[in-house]
Amino acid sequence: MLHSNHALLQAMPEPALITRNGRVVCFNHAACSLFDDLTENAPVPAALCGYENGAGLVLAGGHSWHITASPLEDGTLYLLHAARLNGVSCAQLDGAARRLREQMGQLFLSVQLLQRSIGDAPDPEQTRRLADMNRTLCQMLRLVEQLDLLRDLEEGRAPFCPTPLDLAGLCREVCAGASGLLDMADVRLDFNSPVSSLLVPGDSALLERLLLELISNSARAAGKGGALTLSLAKRGNRAILSVSGSSGGDDGRPLSQLLAGDNSPDRIPSPGEGAGLGLVLVQHILCLHEGAVVMERRDGVCVTVALPLAKASSPLPVHSPTAGCFNGFSPALVGLSDLLPTQAFACLDEE
Repeated sequence: MLHSNHALLQAMPEPALITRNGRVVCFNHAACSLFDDLTENAPVPAALCGYENGAGLVLAGGHSWHITASPLEDGTLYLLHAARLNGVSCAQLDGAARRLREQMGQLFLSVQLLQRSIGDAPDPEQTRRLADMNRTLCQMLRLVEQLDLLRDLEEGRAPFCPTPLDLAGLCREVCAGASGLLDMADVRLDFNSPVSSLLVPGDSALLERLLLELISNSARAAGKGGALTLSLAKRGNRAILSVSGSSGGDDGRPLSQLLAGDNSPDRIPSPGEGAGLGLVLVQHILCLHEGAVVMERRDGVCVTVALPLAKASSPLPVHSPTAGCFNGFSPALVGLSDLLPTQAFACLDEE
């Protein structure tokens, strides 16, 4: 019986061995190569101890192995297979994002209840701490929203409902929400357009996100004391949208690298630098809208976006921009949360 077992084990390409009463009875060449000093009647290798009936994952020889321990009439058969660890599935990422959203919602509710329990006249220190909490919530929400939208766009799952949209009206709406907030960060934002209305076929929510990402990136580059101009014009059959700054910290990186949102392939962005997802999102949104983006150096980095105009035969009604919200926060507050001072996040439940 022992001879037949030995012959069977030798025919197996991956490590296999049989033990009895805590001692090795027989093994194949692959097991001998994996475990040092493996001989007949030697103690069971330490990596296999505790596995007498079942399956698991063990580390041996510097590698991970899936192990199956099967009881025999007189001993235990161990079979090992090289572990190929699976990546995180899309469903698992969706579940993790959903749980994070739920927990953020609970935290937001707790902050609101705390703020109301303090009363109408909180002291300055309480106000500052509550504003810090709201700021962190907005920053977390922005990052989760960016990751969610990027995954949905890459997999073709993002809701995309293009309708004839007044891009000039959307620009004015976004600038109205963003300019007052950026004033708190000592950054001026102006909107300039020779046209009062300009129709494009677009998804209002996605184009609002595009505008906020462009403004956020440009405001970060401009820094305190900087000034931004969001410009909109008609050129042929395209709407030309650009964000330029009169001040700023152009670090001289290649524009192709800036456009890819990649600071360095092996470097994690430092606090305050952002995650580098904004311009990647912009490009995905433009692909859906059959648009284009160009970056150039013009007293700093200027980003220009081109979108096709709505055809004259496009069905009406025209969609007018409306202010949305993220878990009770305004889109501008969330989109610019990395740039804004703490006082911008005070007393949000009164808005």
